[in-house]
Amino acid sequence: MPHSSRRPRKPYHPKRIVSETEDGWSRVEHTAPTRYGSKPVVTSSLPAVDRSLTVQKLLDEHSRCKQQWIESEARRWLQQLLARQMPEGGWSLNKAVCVALGSPSLSWANRVRSVWQLIMFMDLVDMVRPNLKHADVLKLYAQEPRFTSLDKDFLQSLGVAVLEPPQAEELADESALIFIPCLEWLLELPFMLVAVKSQLYVSSSMHWIIDEAERSRNRLSADTKSDTSMLEQCDNAIVAAKAILDTHHQNKMPEADFADGHSLALTIYTLKHEQED
Repeated sequence: MPHSSRRPRKPYHPKRIVSETEDGWSRVEHTAPTRYGSKPVVTSSLPAVDRSLTVQKLLDEHSRCKQQWIESEARRWLQQLLARQMPEGGWSLNKAVCVALGSPSLSWANRVRSVWQLIMFMDLVDMVRPNLKHADVLKLYAQEPRFTSLDKDFLQSLGVAVLEPPQAEELADESALIFIPCLEWLLELPFMLVAVKSQLYVSSSMHWIIDEAERSRNRLSADTKSDTSMLEQCDNAIVAAKAILDTHHQNKMPEADFADGHSLALTIYTLKHEQED
């Protein structure tokens, strides 16, 4: 007997799937073709939200970790780097965009890593803010598909506006400080295209992205049925990453181990001054 109450199938829309890597990083992938390429469906389940958490508990965790970050050698290195490579007249920035932060309210491993990354992002903004070229307010934004309602309340309590995909891609421009602790290279590509003119771009490693894109391109080239649009995205990623390496100083942050057993090891890309070109 037919199911007369069955609703008609809705049009399919691309979604993003997040999976956990062994070291706790979040991995985000598309389920269908987009204008930046296509990725296969990834089957993954997210850890349950910690029901005992509250905004205040997250703020307490944030304060605890922030104190440890303030006392770290990595932070002193970052302060010295920014003072040394600040453009003449100050930073021409009016917004700071953080992408792929992870959820502070999901699994314990992710929560602590997300909090550390948030602290570094916000402190980096605080270091830049006194030396802005213009008296604009440096607004903070964060985008992460896994943000829960608790995450959003927590971030908003800290003055960080939450974006829904793809708002970050639309908001990021050459006047943005772009902070991406870890993201699949295909999804980072639209930010890389903008970052070539950004004065401050924080990412994992452009060399790593080049290697990953080249490996993907080699696999696709060996398959006669491969998607030509994906080959194009591989080429675009390689070109964009090399352009960032040409136009920016590459500053690998010293790996900092914290009491929680977590570490931050990112690369700070600062735009070269005109006289250095």
